[in-house]
Amino acid sequence: MSTTQHHRVEHISPGTSLVDYCKNAFPLLGSKTAVKKAIATGRLLVNGEVAQFSTSLREGDSLELTGSGVSKARSFEKKLPVVFEDDHLLVINKPAGIAVNGNRIKTVENAVAGTEKPSSQPDALPRPVAVHRIDLPTKGLVVLAKTKEALIRMGKAFEENEVRKEYTAVVHGQPEEKGHIDQAIQGKPAVTEYRTVRTVPSRVYKHLALVKLHPITGRTHQLRIHMRQAGHLILGDKQYAAGQKTILGKGLFLCATQLSFLHPVTEKPVVLRVNPPRRFDKTLDREEERY
Repeated sequence: MSTTQHHRVEHISPGTSLVDYCKNAFPLLGSKTAVKKAIATGRLLVNGEVAQFSTSLREGDSLELTGSGVSKARSFEKKLPVVFEDDHLLVINKPAGIAVNGNRIKTVENAVAGTEKPSSQPDALPRPVAVHRIDLPTKGLVVLAKTKEALIRMGKAFEENEVRKEYTAVVHGQPEEKGHIDQAIQGKPAVTEYRTVRTVPSRVYKHLALVKLHPITGRTHQLRIHMRQAGHLILGDKQYAAGQKTILGKGLFLCATQLSFLHPVTEKPVVLRVNPPRRFDKTLDREEERY
């Protein structure tokens, strides 16, 4: 993929800002935040001059965007299970203990860089970029984009809650057969639905249950916070235990097990599933036998 893109301004409406125009003019941008970053880092030129936030555009102006804006991956060799891959998307089954992205070495983005099948699309990204995140201790499905179009469309789908997400968890207590939690998190609306699959008695914890969780919104730590608020701490969640006794040393019993969405390019339905770790059922079996 060329690292420089050119565009000539045509049919610009009066008063349209540089940021608003370039958001649509360059597929490698696609958002106001990305345009602002390109301007701030000197990657956007207008008529050969470095653009400023105050730069006004006129019909006939020549725009030039250099670079991809995607940071170079850091070396992290770890083979991750691929659940789905085509010219636009890469979906992997993230192990617990690895971040999706960020300023660290052990991330999903670093692990898959250079190992995926390169995209043949004209807006191919230099490496796959995650379109959403799941917590460091959470296992399961993570979607990465291989093209700018896929990145923009999938990012919007997650933001507008058009992606159906299902998690599997082991929690404390005896949850109702079905539940609906509608409690704001940090002042923002947050909604979670759940369904109980199995409940077992426990000598130490009284009861443990296997549940399916459906976050309708996507707040940080939403499932962990909501289940704790409902009195059903997720097993192994020492961060939100608040003194409650739980199983430690075996990780967080939470896994992103299913994603359903429309493909960002073909618009065909995509349904992806993985099994939760075997320790989920084994732990319930053991507690039931001990009781």
